Amino acid sequence: MSAREGDDATASGPSAAAAAKVVVLLKATGDAPILKQNKFKVNASDPFAKVVQFLSAQLGRKRVFVYLNSAFTPSYDESVANLYAWHGVEGKLVVNYALQQAWG
Repeated sequence: MSAREGDDATASGPSAAAAAKVVVLLKATGDAPILKQNKFKVNASDPFAKVVQFLSAQLGRKRVFVYLNSAFTPSYDESVANLYAWHGVEGKLVVNYALQQAWG
């Protein structure tokens, strides 16, 4: 058995689903400040609202505008796993953020 096959067998266990993480890449748009750490992992089962709450706390703002792939604002109650499956790019969920409405 190769190392890769062993990894696949381990990742398919029930605890792997509970511990699944998604890499989120935060990109500043417009005059929004750039974060020192713009990449982090979030539980795949978490709602997107948790990402927005984290971002708001990091920026010290109550209101932050967020977009996926510079295009649209997703539903805040959608799971991060679903958004990643539908809109993930190169192994990451790219989230653009702004202090004022930027698109749409």
